[in-house]
Parts: sequence; structure tokens; C-alpha cells
Amino acid sequence: SEFGVDSLRSVTGLPINSYFSALKMVWLFENVPGLREAAHAGEALLGTVDSWLMWNLSGGEHHVTDVTNASRTLLFNLHSLSWDNKLLDMFGVPPCALARVCSSSEVYFKAAVDTPLAGVQLSGILGDQQAALFGQACFLPGEAKATYGTGCFLMMNTGESPMQSTHGLLTTVGYQRKGKPPVYALEGAVMVSGSLLQWLRDQLEVISAAPESEALASSVGDNGGVYF
Repeated sequence: SEFGVDSLRSVTGLPINSYFSALKMVWLFENVPGLREAAHAGEALLGTVDSWLMWNLSGGEHHVTDVTNASRTLLFNLHSLSWDNKLLDMFGVPPCALARVCSSSEVYFKAAVDTPLAGVQLSGILGDQQAALFGQACFLPGEAKATYGTGCFLMMNTGESPMQSTHGLLTTVGYQRKGKPPVYALEGAVMVSGSLLQWLRDQLEVISAAPESEALASSVGDNGGVYF
């Protein structure tokens, strides 16, 4: 069958895009001498920001991530909640280089003595938008949150089964408590929002401060169908 940008959605919930980790790993393999060999030999680790933080906070003892971060790599099977061997083979990523996938809420380890959190039990990992979903108490299917920052991100709890969008939304793990089924979510993202105001201020110089954008927008009676 024809292979396209959405070919992996049924497994990962994601389109094939360099925004996600797998293609970044491929780039690193192709551009960092010796990395591919080191990863396959178990001498180099690959992961996301959270797994890097956990590795350092554990003093190099624990390379762990949670289901929400793993679900944004293009390497994670939403149904089995594990790294997908077919995808690992396809992208050439050795499983020994990846973090152990855990729930979002459990005791992972105590921080190493030579770290700023020495002795503290580390017991929670969540992706940023998933953390906002949980923090806004969107615990029931249909409940949603919208986060405004550099971009705008709308995420909705869809319950304990992954739901595939027919309109380009991302399917992801919302969160998982230890010993409980995962909770899935749909996400729509506008990658440029707050950063647009920065661009208007610093590059285009049509405003000198972000709050001026509201008055500028309100001063126009008709935008003539023009949107950014």
C-alpha cells in the first residue's frame, strides 16, 4: 500500500514529522560520527528532555520516561504502551538506547546525593501539555484545556481508548497513574501564537510591547479576510 505522512497514525497517533523524536534521532545518526555504533553497542542513550533530567538526577543510574513523553516520539505503540519493534527497525533505533517506559505517577527512584534534589523521591513525569491537562483537572472524557504561550494547544480527554481524528488532530496518551489504565487525549496545536507577538515587536516593529497588539487589532473594522 502507499506510504505517506499519515501511515503511522494508527500505531503512534502521529503524522510523520521532524517535530517528533524519531526523525531527530535519524538525523543524529547520519550527522554525528560514531553515534549509531555507540547506540547499538549500548554506549549511548537516546531520549527526551524528561529522560535526560531523570538520568542526571539519578546520577546516571536510571534512564526512564513516562507514557506521555514516549507517545510523542513516533516510536511508541499507543495500544501496547511499549516501544514498537517495527518502528524501531524502520528508523534504525536500537531499543537498548531508549528509556524504560513507566506510568506518569509512581516512585521512580530517590535523587542522587550529588544532585540539587538529593534524597528526594521522584514520582511524577508528564509531557508539558499533558501536565496542563492533568493540572486543569480534565479527568473525564470530553473535558479539555487550552494553553496559550509560544503556541496554542487544545487537548481533550478521550477516555481509556485511543481515538483517531479524521481532521488532523494528534492522538496521544494524556496520563497514566500506576496500576491504572492509560487515559488518552486528542490534541490540536497552533505552533505560532505568543511568538507571533514577539515577531511583531522585535522583527516587524509595528508594536513596542505585546499589550499594544489588542488595541491595534481592535482599531480595524474589517480584516478583509486576512489572517496570520
